[in-house]
Amino acid sequence: MNAVVTSVVIETADGELIRRWAESRDGAAFETLVIRHGGLMRRIALVTLGTAGRRDPGLIDETVQEACVRLMGALPTYRGDAPATAFIAAVARRSALDLLRKRFRHGARGLRAITLTAPPDDRASDPSRAIELGATAKEVLAILAELPEPERSLLYLRDAEGLDIPSLASGFNLPEGTVKSKLARARARVREKILRTWGNP
Repeated sequence: MNAVVTSVVIETADGELIRRWAESRDGAAFETLVIRHGGLMRRIALVTLGTAGRRDPGLIDETVQEACVRLMGALPTYRGDAPATAFIAAVARRSALDLLRKRFRHGARGLRAITLTAPPDDRASDPSRAIELGATAKEVLAILAELPEPERSLLYLRDAEGLDIPSLASGFNLPEGTVKSKLARARARVREKILRTWGNP
């Protein structure tokens, strides 16, 4: 019976799952949301925690756990005017920032979680390519680590997760024009550093 219920819930849209949790504290609905967006929360944790998260992966787990706890109280406030992914990402980001403030007196600079590896099949057939891409990923992460917040998270969510400008504006409580200008500045800084590092293609 539980397997049947879980199967049905998994196919349900985020908005409906959130409504079920908000109205009746449907545990299966909340669990499905967490499973569905757990990867996103972990990536946002990595982006926001930065080098601290790389040194201590346990901080990422702690951030995700805290974000889940906060989601329980925050989901009833979700108005549906932006994708649930933007709302959940914002909760995860705030959880990571608060954790950094508690753990580190002067804070820490974050990294953008970026996937620069070949598909699994390609990695298996061409190990040298995987090594090359892995080295490139580290260099790009080092460049992105120089970005301040919220530019770092905005750039990640826009270019890696594909969230649109209205969703970012809603999730970060910023005017759309401000989001666009921050993205433009972030991209310019990354582009300048890449050109200094690798030169013109």
